[in-house]
Amino acid sequence: MAFIIGAMACSHPLTSPHARAAEVIVTATTFPGTITDDQWKVFTGAISADAHPPVRLKMLIRGELGSEEIMVNAVRRGRAQITAQSLTGTSQMVPELAVLALPYVFDSTAQMDWIFDNILPQVLAPLFEAHGLVLLNFIDSGWVGFYARDLLDEPQKVAGYKLRTPTVISAQLMAQALRADAIYIPYPDIIPALQTGLIKGGITADYPFFTGGINAEAAYFIYTRHTYDVGMLLANRAWFDSLSAPNQTLFRRAWGDMNEFRPRYRAYLAHEMAKLPAMGTQVVELTPEQHARWVSATQITHAEVIDRLGSSAQALYDTIQDAKVTYVKKAHP
Repeated sequence: MAFIIGAMACSHPLTSPHARAAEVIVTATTFPGTITDDQWKVFTGAISADAHPPVRLKMLIRGELGSEEIMVNAVRRGRAQITAQSLTGTSQMVPELAVLALPYVFDSTAQMDWIFDNILPQVLAPLFEAHGLVLLNFIDSGWVGFYARDLLDEPQKVAGYKLRTPTVISAQLMAQALRADAIYIPYPDIIPALQTGLIKGGITADYPFFTGGINAEAAYFIYTRHTYDVGMLLANRAWFDSLSAPNQTLFRRAWGDMNEFRPRYRAYLAHEMAKLPAMGTQVVELTPEQHARWVSATQITHAEVIDRLGSSAQALYDTIQDAKVTYVKKAHP
């Protein structure tokens, strides 16, 4: 999912309650009528009502400012102040985040949620700070699977398949392990590429699969659930540090309570995915035996990603493994 927010600071610092309201430009690629579109109303309502000193929002949430790559570069250069990126987009800034996209790095949904809520915010903060960024929040995007014209329910069926693969190194190495004919094309070009036969399928989360209309060109969505795409709401550190303390707290909380949003979001995803068979796309859940074969076929990517990215990726991976042990002890004291 590609959420992108850019905030342009005015020339007057937000330090005095009598300062003129700073204009904050908010940009995103969000489809009308979706739950994410609704959540932006929560965000804008919170900022408009509670910012002190005041902030004036300019919402450009229909992709007006371009791709994730454009926006992430703007944030890194200080031309924009806040960005909410997909995990793939964020990993272009912080490569170690590819560890979070490793296939089957988490053992269960509950375990994953606990680690994201209780461990990763503190662990990831220094990685972002090293790039001049502040992690404000996580934003769910959905389970990742394979869309295709053919039934790719077994790992060996992916061999030689013309597959659009995201740029995150975890996905690239997974496609390599499966011996796919991996092709990268920008997200807006996926549907034309499917129509012309340049690709026959791809890897994506469920949310962009149906919101972006990819389902119209794919006979199957195979729910491998090999990773979960979590967007990240980030701020330019220098800009964020210039805000008043109340506004810093507000921007951290404006998206809403994840414990409330997450179950509502996932129920929405399940409801929308359930509509797809009537529209011509079969949603395929793996059997336990198939799941085990996918795990076995892709496990090699864990060592390969760490080997490519080095010690900081190893440290993040080790932290996740330790957290999984802690979670088991909490669940079964």
